[in-house]
Amino acid sequence: MNLRRNNLSGKSRARISENAHLQSRASHKIDALVSFAALLVVVAATATAILFVSCSGSLDATLKTDGSVRAAVRLDVPDALSGRVRQFVGLGSREPLFNTEAVRNQFLGRTSIMLVDASTPSPEVLTSVVWVPNIDALIADTSLVPQGMIQFRKIPAQGSAPAMRELSVSLSRENAPYMLKLFPGVDKRIVESLSPPALEPDPVSAAEYRLNLEQVIIGKKYMAAFDACAVDIVITVPRAIAAAAGGSFSGPIFRAKLPLFDLLTLEKPIVFSVRWPE
Repeated sequence: MNLRRNNLSGKSRARISENAHLQSRASHKIDALVSFAALLVVVAATATAILFVSCSGSLDATLKTDGSVRAAVRLDVPDALSGRVRQFVGLGSREPLFNTEAVRNQFLGRTSIMLVDASTPSPEVLTSVVWVPNIDALIADTSLVPQGMIQFRKIPAQGSAPAMRELSVSLSRENAPYMLKLFPGVDKRIVESLSPPALEPDPVSAAEYRLNLEQVIIGKKYMAAFDACAVDIVITVPRAIAAAAGGSFSGPIFRAKLPLFDLLTLEKPIVFSVRWPE
């Protein structure tokens, strides 16, 4: 990948060339990224590539004392980028970017995470509700969650300090491919067209990737909209939070914001955690 210092790599050029062919396949719609909600729910995170294909998103999740999690997810591609996204997969100007039927089909047969509802209030928006019956069971499902990406542990009482519960997440280039598994409906063609360093075996630096985005992938005039893309996370835990890292908290509510650029590059791991009295 020696050419990437001033432009895209040969691999990235091939992917962009492939997009021209894909544009003729207008029947292939962008599948939704709902399952990454699971990751964001259980870890207060997101992952993901929600934004490897979508532009901005929000997740409002509640972890209950019985270990279950219910999360409301919203994915939104702004007008400034929706046209560019449609070009990647050959969609018409008003065709929905998200296919709710495909999303539902991707959850069939799963027991560690379930889809309660999915809808498209507008062509650029997907809303959904995801339910995790037991967070420990989801974390134990190594086909979706690799060891160390998500941890939910009990901290024994020490002296006058009560026993605690801690939920933590670590997103890195090592486990980034699993984020796509937590997005069961993600259109991998769009992921490849973005050439995210987080998924490359020989990744460019964040600075080099930004240059590629400006010159070829997104275009300089779209960069302001691209830079505004992020996942806003709100996690409510059973009791008032005693400590947290990677975000802010008030009472039982934890908040974090994950910029899309950081998720695509993962030049530095994204790590955060929440701790509360049991």
